Amino acid sequence: MSSFIGHSLAGITTYAIGHQLQLNHQNHSKKNSHNWFWLGWLMAIASIPDIDYLIPIFKVQYLDQSLRITHSFVGVLLVPAMTMLMMWLSGNRGEDFKIKSYQLIIVGLSHLFLDTLTGVYPKPWLYPFSLETFKLPFGILPSAGRIDLNNYLLYRNLIIELGVLVPLSISLILSVSDADKRSKHKSIMWGGLLISSYFMFRAFSLAR
Repeated sequence: MSSFIGHSLAGITTYAIGHQLQLNHQNHSKKNSHNWFWLGWLMAIASIPDIDYLIPIFKVQYLDQSLRITHSFVGVLLVPAMTMLMMWLSGNRGEDFKIKSYQLIIVGLSHLFLDTLTGVYPKPWLYPFSLETFKLPFGILPSAGRIDLNNYLLYRNLIIELGVLVPLSISLILSVSDADKRSKHKSIMWGGLLISSYFMFRAFSLAR
């Protein structure tokens, strides 16, 4: 699995991209303030599937393996779907609803995507329609180290994870800015991708 910090960063990145897209579609003279509650909710959704660590009922025993059912497409999209329904019923419509819906879907899927990229634990992607599990034969993200202040691997893996995700996050946010900003920051974007690729290689070389 990826770390709580990595999942939270996915929520922050998704929020920042959506906010920038809203700025791009409105009059520049109109101020679009940040919605801190929405940012917090996206960060929460990005990490919610790991609730199975606190509530064992979300782990189903099948043959010789424990299936983390919150780590399926249904599991990661359930809360986003419920949020979209509540937004719709409360009268949220138009472009704002569209952008927020995309954010909810992306941030929900990000959890499954990041955990899969660690290449460690198999995930029941298709539960409850199938009990088959899926795992990459390699990993380009490190797994979250055991939470122990004396655990060297916790810090090493966190540094590698941030080395992959932070530059990638910055590059993605800059990529949706207006044309003038994109041209000014093109070198930063490419540099971010190169740094991210280096740390991906470091993660790929770790023992699984």
